[in-house]
Amino acid sequence: MDTIVNIVQELHEYWATHFSQRFLPRRPPLRQITSLSSFYLLDHRTRQMELGLDYGLPQAQLSNAKFVFQDGKWQSEGSPTRQLPFRQLFPSSGQEQSNKVLKKENEALLEENNYLKLQLELLMDMLTESTAQLHIVEKKLGAPAWQAKMKKPDKVLMLKY
Repeated sequence: MDTIVNIVQELHEYWATHFSQRFLPRRPPLRQITSLSSFYLLDHRTRQMELGLDYGLPQAQLSNAKFVFQDGKWQSEGSPTRQLPFRQLFPSSGQEQSNKVLKKENEALLEENNYLKLQLELLMDMLTESTAQLHIVEKKLGAPAWQAKMKKPDKVLMLKY
């Protein structure tokens, strides 16, 4: 009977110290009023003049040809009516050469990838070996050094049966 009273008393103390406090979240700080820009009051053209938002027509460059997007169509920059044919932009004679270059680059990248994988395996083996040596030294000395540095808890709630 005495042990039950002790258990109830310890539970009551634990409850009083940990759960009886009322939850009151902190209130966030009030927002500061920022000064609003008056540019939204201006019309579109005035905003463009004031802010310099005129970027011009969209442009693109493919190979040696420059194109401008005008009136809903892409047109070459030099003469708006003349358009270069697709074959002139990308000649097929250079495709074979570029394929060979790409294959060589791909092989070089694969070799480099294999070399890096080998280095990773070697580093993992070195890490495993040094960890095993550390465990052997810890067993010889008794308790591990890192356990002595760990902070032990001050109080532990023990329930007696």
